[in-house]
Amino acid sequence: MQVLVFLAVCLPLVIRSEDDGSYSFYKFRGPVSGQIHQIQVPSHYHNQHYSPDYVAKPDYLYSYGVEDPVTGNSQAHKETRDGDSVLGEYKVLQADGILRIVKYTADGTHGFRATVEYVKP
Repeated sequence: MQVLVFLAVCLPLVIRSEDDGSYSFYKFRGPVSGQIHQIQVPSHYHNQHYSPDYVAKPDYLYSYGVEDPVTGNSQAHKETRDGDSVLGEYKVLQADGILRIVKYTADGTHGFRATVEYVKP
């Protein structure tokens, strides 16, 4: 039996516009780490009751952002996951000029929790 594993490395990329000062970026690492295990999941094809699938510990990091002074679009998002724990933050410049910052966590014990902050210019 052959097991194929997709591994991604950090891929930082920055795209900048020479004309108006706008730029965007993204970065990704993941999606899993550690030992890969085969499990049996219900199958709905070929009259099989179960078919194999593969799981491993979720482990990723990503971030992206856009800054465009012409349109006023300014936003960024970053998130990390280590097993069942997620930690993230996003920032959005609202139409009224106020920066909204949302920080969040999620885990199996406390569920999803977020705090929202508004920063006036």
